[in-house]
Amino acid sequence: MNLKQIKDMIFSITDYNPDVETYQDEVTRIVNEVYEDFFTSRPWTFSQKEIDMYTMPDVTVTGAVITSTTPADPQSHLVTNVGAIAADPRYEGSILQVTNATDATDQGEYFIDSCDTLTQIFVSKKAIYGSPAWTTTTNPVTVIAKQRYITLPDDCVVPLGVSVRDPTITTGPGPYGPIFELNRRDDAEMGLWLDSTGTPNSWVPYDNVPGGELDVTDFPPLPGDLAVSAVACVAGEAWPVGSYEFFLAYRFRGHIGPIGEAVKLTIAQLQKPRFATRDTTLSGMAGLHKHIFYRIVSITATSYTDDLIRDMNAYSMTTTPVPVAPGTGAIIGQKFYIPDENITIDTPPDWLGGVSSNEQKLRSVPRAPDFTEGTYWRIRLHPRPNFYMPIRIRYIRSCHALLVDTDTPEMPPDTHRYIVYRACEELFSKHNALPQAQLYKTKADAEEKRLAAQWLTQRAASYVKGPFRSSPGYYKPFRRLIQLP
Repeated sequence: MNLKQIKDMIFSITDYNPDVETYQDEVTRIVNEVYEDFFTSRPWTFSQKEIDMYTMPDVTVTGAVITSTTPADPQSHLVTNVGAIAADPRYEGSILQVTNATDATDQGEYFIDSCDTLTQIFVSKKAIYGSPAWTTTTNPVTVIAKQRYITLPDDCVVPLGVSVRDPTITTGPGPYGPIFELNRRDDAEMGLWLDSTGTPNSWVPYDNVPGGELDVTDFPPLPGDLAVSAVACVAGEAWPVGSYEFFLAYRFRGHIGPIGEAVKLTIAQLQKPRFATRDTTLSGMAGLHKHIFYRIVSITATSYTDDLIRDMNAYSMTTTPVPVAPGTGAIIGQKFYIPDENITIDTPPDWLGGVSSNEQKLRSVPRAPDFTEGTYWRIRLHPRPNFYMPIRIRYIRSCHALLVDTDTPEMPPDTHRYIVYRACEELFSKHNALPQAQLYKTKADAEEKRLAAQWLTQRAASYVKGPFRSSPGYYKPFRRLIQLP
């Protein structure tokens, strides 16, 4: 069943279907809450996901230079002449170790906040050491970039397992196989050395940033952080006439944070959006970039509308965007975002190849993950591999919300009835119809138990021992799967 069919069945059971937008939205909200809670509550076979993530090798640069800072601006420090580290944004959020500095207080471990150019990076001192200013410009120092923590995808609800399964691995020491989980208490009691390198045999999960460091959730978009206006442009860059909503999210250390409130804009003939944001370096923290999302409220010519929030950064361009009012930061690559110091930027001329008033191009931009809230699971491998190696990660994933009538739950068809029963329980309780609420609670509980027997159990090499018999007519042992409470 899709969203419309689920709601129709709910309205049929409750015998109540007012043509009121607020009530329709409330039912959609309840359906999504039930759906998302059920999908992520247990390790259902359909909610598990396996991906390969590559570890990043250590990179050592011997001729790097650190630039002095003042006590008034100690948060982010500039490191220049770092070569391959700055050229690869995947190192954002990794550890940078500084050695051979003239002043001993400048040495230690830092987080890489931003890779803004091909030659320099911004770093900040790890919180466990405090954040003192760099007092002198030293002679060239040695820096080592290390991927100590692997950030899992934003749809990860909880990691379930880590292993090495790729048969094509030819680099690094062996052997390969399962990697066993250690909880953080065991990790602390064993005192595992953080800088040990080699083939990993254990992993430690982190449901937040280790050490209480700054994360993208510390920088929520505030009212006034984004202003959008319509500016004149040539026909090849103009957006379709209509109404739109734009949203801001910050990116810090390679992670996208929560999406802010909508900013409305009406676009007339031969116009396109211009985005004005604040200079995020004024807080002393470099590398806080801005991402823009949009929603089509209404296209005047076709009356098209939808509820999907789309990610402007998801589309690659052929040229690097040029800001209208640039700061010293620069856009690296052909993805559209707003650097930390840049304040004002137009929609790039070749974004979508030039919109050309074509609503189909705007509709082709991928929808943003609606589960992005700025929180990410991380894992630390021990020993840490300092070479490229694919790690197979299995986890419970989030699901996309049901926003439009044709959206279908990412679950087998026989599970959809559970959503209906549980949503009816919520609605009857909301309307104080407690006997009916109890009835559909019983139905939903029975449905969940039935689904657990099917979608939480898989045949494997080992079984719970049960009765069996052997005879000429039935010569193979009969194995019975027994579900434990």
